[in-house]
Amino acid sequence: MTIAEWIDSQGRPVPAAFRSFLNAEGRASLANLLAASETEMDAYTAGDMRSRDAAFALLAADAYLTYACLRAVRENGGTALTGITERIATEWTPRTRE
Repeated sequence: MTIAEWIDSQGRPVPAAFRSFLNAEGRASLANLLAASETEMDAYTAGDMRSRDAAFALLAADAYLTYACLRAVRENGGTALTGITERIATEWTPRTRE
């Protein structure tokens, strides 16, 4: 199952106006959802962080991260959440301060 198919299978539809921003490629997995989130965070920090495109990149990063947390809880009973939060704190904090 692809990331897009997995997102669409989660029961609550993503608003149509935002769905096109969640277009990461690859198989649905915790690692790929986190990678998609990090890719969107890179897009957010790469340009003018006050632009419309940056806002949607930040929303997409948040959405992928939320889906990664959901998948982690379902697959590991939440034990992977500590690793996710440590990874985000370590890797994202410096990027958002630049």
